[in-house]
Amino acid sequence: MECITEGADGVSVSYIRFPLMICLNQDCDLNSDERDKLKENSNKDCRLLHLIVAPLFNFDVFKDGQHWGDIFQTGQKYNPNRTDGKKIMNNEDPRFHFLHFEDGFELPDMVIDFKHFYTVSTEYLYRNINNRVCSLSELYREKISQRFAYFISRIGLPE
Repeated sequence: MECITEGADGVSVSYIRFPLMICLNQDCDLNSDERDKLKENSNKDCRLLHLIVAPLFNFDVFKDGQHWGDIFQTGQKYNPNRTDGKKIMNNEDPRFHFLHFEDGFELPDMVIDFKHFYTVSTEYLYRNINNRVCSLSELYREKISQRFAYFISRIGLPE
């Protein structure tokens, strides 16, 4: 993710690098984008310019409120043995999605925070597709996509 600011001293570009991220776009949109790019006379206005992604946070670091490092101040701590932590681990908190990987995967438990998403260009993601760590089954991808859409479309209330 990059942040570009313009000031009196010129333009400043800063980057945040996340070790892992998850794509939140629908499979059908990704498939049609890939299919349209291969066609010579495709409908170019159906192509995707950017993809919605969210960082994956290691749950052990997340529960201690340290998942953003020095980008934000220490976040809320979550105890996996208390209600707040259990709600996240059981996917009962709409803001978060907990991922537990089966034995055989070299990945720890992870958390997606739907409040912190961003976009990357399709060109960038397709160019780096071979760096992916894993791919979730369709049922899991669909559930995550639905939960993200539910969270992002909620009615905003003051305070």
